[in-house]
Amino acid sequence: MTLSQTFGEFAAHFPSSDIPPEVREAARWHMIDAIGVSIAGANPKEESGAAFGHLATEWSGGKGASLFGFDGRARADLAALVNGSLAQALEMDDKHGSSLARPGSTVVPAVLAAAEAEGLSLAEAIDAAVVGYEVMIRLGFVAGDRFLERGYHTSSLIGSFGVAAAIGRLRGATPGQIADAMGIAGTFASGIQESTRTGSTSKILHGGWGAHAGMLAIDLAMAGITGPDTVFEGKFGFFETHLTPISGQLDFARAAEGLGTRWYLPETAYKPYPCCQLLHAFIEASKQVLSDFTRDGVSVADIESVHCQLAEPGLTLVTEPRDRKKAPKTPHEGRFSLFFGVAAALVDGDVGLETFLPERLDDNRILTLAQKIEASVDPESDYPAHCPARLTVKSAGRSYFKHVPYHPGSPEAALSRADVLAKFERNTRWHFGDGAVSVAQAMGEAPETESLSDMLRHIRPLETLRQAS
Repeated sequence: MTLSQTFGEFAAHFPSSDIPPEVREAARWHMIDAIGVSIAGANPKEESGAAFGHLATEWSGGKGASLFGFDGRARADLAALVNGSLAQALEMDDKHGSSLARPGSTVVPAVLAAAEAEGLSLAEAIDAAVVGYEVMIRLGFVAGDRFLERGYHTSSLIGSFGVAAAIGRLRGATPGQIADAMGIAGTFASGIQESTRTGSTSKILHGGWGAHAGMLAIDLAMAGITGPDTVFEGKFGFFETHLTPISGQLDFARAAEGLGTRWYLPETAYKPYPCCQLLHAFIEASKQVLSDFTRDGVSVADIESVHCQLAEPGLTLVTEPRDRKKAPKTPHEGRFSLFFGVAAALVDGDVGLETFLPERLDDNRILTLAQKIEASVDPESDYPAHCPARLTVKSAGRSYFKHVPYHPGSPEAALSRADVLAKFERNTRWHFGDGAVSVAQAMGEAPETESLSDMLRHIRPLETLRQAS
């Protein structure tokens, strides 16, 4: 069978009972994380929140699915577009290592929207999410980091395929219809990285578009539109058209290897910081340097130079164009600036949601230190399996070197359940107030037998809950 046919059989027929409990639990908490990240993106202080606040008013109406962070509903495919975009807006959506897949801003918003709108159970939503994660991640293995090298972004490129499989599962599509939907999704595949160089916000749409396009693809397939079952392997298929001339071999075999027995969803990293994942290990390294400063009585003001080493193509992504990355003008530009992110970590001792607010981009302490930071290629990096950091800081006549081999959230440096709850609280406090943690805990404890709508009742703003009671 072709790869799309293999995925179609898996999505349609894999028994729910054969999904291990730990995989199901991981799927639930990645859903909760994605909801929190979407609500963070809906904050009216953020560019994404202001923009989608207007659209939420225009698109809301009647039945459908929740628009996270807004008191409204929209047609399921539009809700997936909004929530997926919000989930990617602040760069905190989850990400699987070597596949570069980001299912939390593509698969999850689509599954939640469809399951809520159609009155399905939490168990059915979990089944679908597991299918979507596995398909999307495995497709990422085929090309590795070559999409990024070309300037493409995987969320909207491969996200729609995972979504087509997941929603096909939810709606009882046949294997053939799911394969057709993947063929159709190949026509929708898109997503360029130029916005990371200019600071424009169009990149946030990649998550939402992957979610939206995958839902449209399965709708069309179930209505009778057909797609090429060779969408992945074909001469004019997805990989050939986007990557020609192709360097090396495409790893189609790995995409199907161990399907249904080897699970990648639990290895997917929660992202603790609201910026490009390439910066995360450098933030940790900066914290370690600050600890040494405290021990030695050294001040950040004494820093003479900072040198960062990381792998290509990530190095170019977060350091060029140099003048814009040294002094970002927009929040999104700051989130993709190695210079600004490391400087902020050293000046503030941490990086959080407030780091990239417009008023912080003019912080002279951060901008001055950013001018002292340089970067080069790390020849020992194992990227994209991990996003390691090698950081050297020279200050007060001393040299401090830190090597952080595993980015926070990776399997080797996993976030604990308490960390995930704390992240949810940071992301949603503006919306839920002091009750943010209890909201996440309630969703975490919801029985799989209840409807997804019942689980999502916990995300209604506190004032709305008071009125309802």
